[in-house]
Amino acid sequence: MTLVTCALGPDSAGTLITALLASAERSLDACMYEVGPAYRWAFADSAGHGVRVRLILDHHGSDGNAATAREVTRAGGECRVPPPGSGRAHAKLIAVDCAQLAVGTGNLIWRDAPRDARGALPPRARPLAGTREWWALAGPNRRLAREVRTRFDAAWSASVLPPPRWAGVSDAAAPAVGTPRPQVAPLTVPVSGHRLQFVSGGAAVRSLLVDALRRAEVRILVTLPYVSVCDAARPLLDAMEAASRRGVDVRLLLGEPADPAPTVPAVPTRFMDPARSTRGHAKGVVVDGRAIVTSANWSSAGLGPNWESAVLVDQPDCAAYFAEAWERDWSVASEPCWFRGRSERES
Repeated sequence: MTLVTCALGPDSAGTLITALLASAERSLDACMYEVGPAYRWAFADSAGHGVRVRLILDHHGSDGNAATAREVTRAGGECRVPPPGSGRAHAKLIAVDCAQLAVGTGNLIWRDAPRDARGALPPRARPLAGTREWWALAGPNRRLAREVRTRFDAAWSASVLPPPRWAGVSDAAAPAVGTPRPQVAPLTVPVSGHRLQFVSGGAAVRSLLVDALRRAEVRILVTLPYVSVCDAARPLLDAMEAASRRGVDVRLLLGEPADPAPTVPAVPTRFMDPARSTRGHAKGVVVDGRAIVTSANWSSAGLGPNWESAVLVDQPDCAAYFAEAWERDWSVASEPCWFRGRSERES
């Protein structure tokens, strides 16, 4: 059996991730879109203590990435980026000592992963402000660890050193976030190894999602920052609408307001509001008794060439944990809205 911990941001995910990073004794592999000052010290500290650190960052040097690469390298770790012309390194993946795995939806920056200063968890921790995120931590599981190691090694081999003078897009203005209440403790449950599935790459995430949505019998609860109505997302939208027509409870929760558009999904849709809760940045799906936590946005890049990660947990308690969080967010979300087009810049 594998212990799986389900966690939410801002509630507890940052606190758990910090503890996971600090636990590394032999190896620390990670692929992250952004690692800022709130977390770069953890990678540098591990490298300085003799841990083999391999960090893949996206190839934009702003938002902390360039400084993180320099500090980790000075401490004895290694840092790489995707080669020119490839998709973005948009995964949120951490592997520690070839035994513990974490897959999530947020970046390692304070806004996405705040933590309690004392390492406390709800209800003992004070409520934190930050984006809504989903994380799943799992291990030990040798089969899963081998799969992750094989896929990470392939990505590492394909990646390149950051440019000597790293430049990129400008630092993005931080969007407004709130403090959702109540904030809840993580859930840890034993899960059979065959009920866990890890995939990497935007196209593989898309296939995993399409298969799960098409098999839905009772419910499909989706949370996303936004949806781009594009060819890559169309099979997922079609599967949601088909499930709704056959009586499945299908609802979509977006992370920010959406403007009316002529083409809309035939499912109930709401958006999160920082004034009522916080900004939604999670990319997760609950389908019946299964939960999927992924880094991929529903866009042509996120479901295509991007370096993404996802884990499917086929366990009713884990599904219920994320479903209950989803329902709490839905209950304070704004009135139904429609899809809208938007920029495909990943975040």
